[in-house]
This record gives sequence, structure tokens and C-alpha cells, in this order.
Amino acid sequence: MGRGNGPGKQPGKGRLAALAVVCAAVFALFAARLGWMQFAMAAHYAEKVAEAGQVRYQVTLPAARGDIVDANGAVLAQDTTVWDVSLCLPAPPGTELEETIKTLETLGLTAEGGEDVEIQLAAFFAAASAGELPLAGGLSQAQAAELYAAGLPQSGAVRLTARGVRTRPDGALLPHALGDTGAITAEQWQADNYALQKAGVAMNADIGQSGLEKVYDELLRGRSGTLLVHAGYDGTRAEQLLKQPQAGTTLVLTLDSALQRTVQAALQEHIKALQARAAGDGRECRAGAAVVVDVQTGGVLAAVSCPGYDLNSWRSGYAALAADSAAPLLDRVCSGLYAPGSAFKPAVAAAALAAGTVTPQDTVNCTGRYTFYSGYQPRCLQISHAGPVALHTALQHSCNIYFYDVGRRVGVDAFSAAAQRLGLAADTGAELPAAAGRLTWSTDENYQDGLALQAAIGQGNTAVTPLQLAAYAAALARGGERPALHFAEKAVDANGKTVWAFTPQTLDCAPGGEAVFGPIREGMTAMAQTLAALRGSPVTLACKTGSPQRPERAPGGGYYTNSVLIGYFPAEAPRYAAAVVLEYGGGGANAAPVLRSIVQALYG
Repeated sequence: MGRGNGPGKQPGKGRLAALAVVCAAVFALFAARLGWMQFAMAAHYAEKVAEAGQVRYQVTLPAARGDIVDANGAVLAQDTTVWDVSLCLPAPPGTELEETIKTLETLGLTAEGGEDVEIQLAAFFAAASAGELPLAGGLSQAQAAELYAAGLPQSGAVRLTARGVRTRPDGALLPHALGDTGAITAEQWQADNYALQKAGVAMNADIGQSGLEKVYDELLRGRSGTLLVHAGYDGTRAEQLLKQPQAGTTLVLTLDSALQRTVQAALQEHIKALQARAAGDGRECRAGAAVVVDVQTGGVLAAVSCPGYDLNSWRSGYAALAADSAAPLLDRVCSGLYAPGSAFKPAVAAAALAAGTVTPQDTVNCTGRYTFYSGYQPRCLQISHAGPVALHTALQHSCNIYFYDVGRRVGVDAFSAAAQRLGLAADTGAELPAAAGRLTWSTDENYQDGLALQAAIGQGNTAVTPLQLAAYAAALARGGERPALHFAEKAVDANGKTVWAFTPQTLDCAPGGEAVFGPIREGMTAMAQTLAALRGSPVTLACKTGSPQRPERAPGGGYYTNSVLIGYFPAEAPRYAAAVVLEYGGGGANAAPVLRSIVQALYG
């Protein structure tokens, strides 16, 4: 017989009990988990739900570009505020997108590129579900006020973002040196391993593209700010300022804008006056340059390139400016190359005196023709001099025979080296791009004895810029010590703190001191008195003219000449140096009225 289950026992009852306990535990865990999610983690999951219903994006807040001012604080370049408007999508609660668009169109605002707003909206929503659609840029203050009057920025339907557009109170004042700003190019963005991006510059920002705007761009441009926007698909928005925009610093120049205007007007008026003269005596003059510098600091006080243009409108008129035969876009101050003519003679004198080749008392017999070489015998005009001529008379009346002979004896390489130490065909130290210039050397391919004679009176292969001529005049004024020229003095932040300042430098020093440059000063002071336009000056002037020949022949068989003049004043204690060049000016004396205007502006 089989064995039974025993009294009082149900089959599988234990297993059911265990299963019940397990189920109860599982349900308890689910309940606990649900309670934890519903209560303890409620905020967390609410945040997750909110994030799923919104997008995040950043808005760039442009920084104001720093002003450029003259030495007296007069504004030369500044940012004028304009506004860009973007449509916020989707429309904020309480606003209607259709009504917003109608209002914008009523105010004359359409999508960028002139396309229909609806077309732009379709393209926008095809790419994103929420954000901002750029609608129009460069709105004036009046247009921005109309948007505020319509209540659109306040409602959140549109965003107005302020930015600066570069303007100048007088765009025709110093246009070549100031330069302009413009949008970053692809090449600039990629340059130096994306240096602009690493510096926090927005890809669509404007930067300095020429002149001082470019040289000092890092100081001027400031740093853009960033706004983080949380945009809900229901139109709700929250904003978080990540980075405050920081305005650029103010760049203070050495320039005196009143003097700049005076020199500019004097140069323009004198060129016009020369055009009434006879052919070859200035009638053909259409262009020139003038520079004034502080002898002690090297600061450029005025720099005029004529003709010029208006920085506020040059882009729209670029085609006409580029086609103009007078080349107004050329910066003649820094990039125009001209033979200095007899203005070069003080450099020859400095080389000869320093080397002991001559003394101030030694003479050369001026017979009107230099006969040392049989094959080449250049002439001298012998104006107010003849016979034995010493340095004083040679500089006063610009005797060619004296400098032919002294130049030949000291040697072309020696006097060219002296000229370079004094600033001709040398780096001026100035910040702007400039032509290097050139002098005449015995190693030149076309060198011959006759070329050395021409170089001794500032012709031959010699060609320099007006800025180099001004540096040369300053070096003569300082006894051979040549200061570095500069346009900018310092940069100041919004709190008035100087964050950068120019450090004065001496670039070179020609030997000899007063023993060399004292006699040269005396000769140049006497030379100034031979110019009718400079007699009666309120201060003593030391000057030297030049009348270098141009390659073009003038009516009557001669050659056209430029007019060159260098000088410094007061001669006994120099404060200022100047250089003037007139293309087709008809001779050095014709530049004297421009120098007279400069002296009168500084001394009354």
C-alpha cells in the first residue's frame, strides 16, 4: 500500500505562501519607486519635461568699438548705434505671429535679402522648431522707436540688438591714416590657427581692415557678450547673460585735428593757385603731401595726402575713386616715392663734415659747370652766387657745383649711408604700412660716375616718402638724433585708465653733433630767408628746398619738376619739423606758402 500525505496538510500550500510574499515585496518596491519618482524626484522630472519642450541658443551681444580721438580729445572716428531686428519663434504667449508680421511690414521691415517673410519662415521651421529669424539690420534710432511704439520688443515678439557702425564727424580728415573697418574675410577668420575665434571675436563681426583701425584693432574692437536663450515651443522664453559685452578702448592720437584741417586746406588751395601759373611752373600740379611732426617726441601732428576722399562714403564711390587719374586712394604721405632733389644736400654736408672731408670754411669754385669728368659735366644755375663757395653759401643758394664736388670726394656710399641714418629710405617707426624708399649706391646695376653726382643733389636712383622727409628734418633738428615717428599716443579704457602708451624711441644717430649740424642749421636758416613766402615768419626757420626733375618733358624742351621742402622751427630750439611735396610743383620755392601756413597755425 502507498504512503499518504499525513493528516492536516494541503499540497503546495508552502509554495503559494512564498510566492505571495515575493509578489507583495515586488509591489511594495514598485509603489516605493513610484512614490519616489512622484514626490522626491518631481522637480527633476519636471525639469526634464520642460527641457524636452524647449530649445537653447546663444545670441551675440556686439561690443562697441572704441573711439579714435586727436590729442585734444576731438573725435575722429566713432561707433554710431544701429539696431538689428529678429523675429522670435514661436510667438510668445499673448501674441499672434501673423499680426506681428503685418505690423513689421507696415513699418517697412521685410526679411533679409528682400524675400517674403512667409518664405523665410518656412525655411526657418524646416531647419529648427524654435529660435530667432533675422529680419532686418542697421535700423536707425527712429525705426527702433517705431518698433517700441508698436510694443513688439516689449512683448518678446521681436528682439532688437544694438551694434555700432563706424562713422567719422569729418570723413575727409586723415582718411588714409585712419583707415576703415569691414566684415571679417574667410582668410582672416582662418589666419593664425583661427586667432580671432580664440580671442572671442564673432565670425560676423567687423574688424579694422586698413590704416590705424587695422593696426590697433585689438585695442579698439572690444569683446562681444553672449546671451543664452531658453525658448519653449509654447513661446515662453527665459534668458541668461553669460558674458557682458566689453567696449573697446579709446585710441588717442598725436594728431592735432585743427592743424590737420589748416594744412589740408593750405595744400588744396595752393595746388589750385599753382594751376593758374605758366606751364611747367606748377600749372600741372594736381597732388601733393605735407607732414608735420613733433621734433622731441616724434608724434605726427598732421599728415595730409592730397587729393583724398571721404571715409564715410568711399565704398559707394570706390569705382570713381579708383578710376581717378589723380589717384586719391594713394597714401602719398607713407607710400608716395619722390626724389628729394636739393633737400638731400644737408645729408651730403653731414657726411662730409663728419668724415673730415671738408670744414665749414672750405670752398669749392663754382664756375657754373662741373668739369671734373670729361664725359659728363652737369651745370649749376648760380643763383645769387659764383666763384669760391663755402658750406653756408652752398646751402643758402643751393649750389650744385659745391655738392657735386663734395659728394664725389666723400663717396656715394658714405653720403647715402648718412642720409639713411638721418631717415631717408629708412624705417620711420610709424605704425602704418609704408614704402621703403631707395637711395643710390655704388652697387646699383646702373651705377656710373655721373649717377653719383646726381645722387649728391638728391636725384639718381634716390626716391623717398614725405614721411621719411619729415623724419629726416626732425633728425637734422635734433643734431643727427632721429626719433621714431608715431600716430598713436595711448589707449584709454572706459574708466580713464591708460592700458597702452607709446614709448619714445631713438632709431639712429648720425655722428658729429653740433660741430656738424650747427653749420648745416646756419646754412638752412639763411636759405629760409631767400624765400619771399617765409620772410616775416613769427619764428626763425631752417629750411631746404628741392626741385627734382621728373622724367616727363615740359613745353620748351626742359623737364617738369616736383616741389620739395623740408624745414624745422624755431631754428635755435626746434619744436616742429615739416616736409612738403608737390607733384609737378614747378620748383622747391613753390612749396613755401604751405610751410608758411603751418607756421602761422602753430604760432599765429
